[in-house]
Amino acid sequence: MAMNWRLFPPVAVREQTRTVNGRTYTGTPGSVVTVPEQDGQVLQANGWTFVAPSGPTSARPVGKTGLYAAHRGAQFFDEALGKLIVFDGQTWRDPLNGNAV
Repeated sequence: MAMNWRLFPPVAVREQTRTVNGRTYTGTPGSVVTVPEQDGQVLQANGWTFVAPSGPTSARPVGKTGLYAAHRGAQFFDEALGKLIVFDGQTWRDPLNGNAV
């Protein structure tokens, strides 16, 4: 299953705008950009920093195997909640307060 990726743009100004698969992405330090996974791979190879896979609550990883497995320490940016969450091995939690989300 393909997911969106959240990325931080690079500090180098010349790398802050990049066209990938016909889509142009622009970002500046301090911003976050959400892109399709296949575009994120190219952006990451060109100096952008991967933050976490992202999507709606229904897209949270649930399996124990695969690229987006729900393993202890897995991170996911839940777009419905508007926050990064972390899997503790049993439950997705808000890392700021430990509450289940």
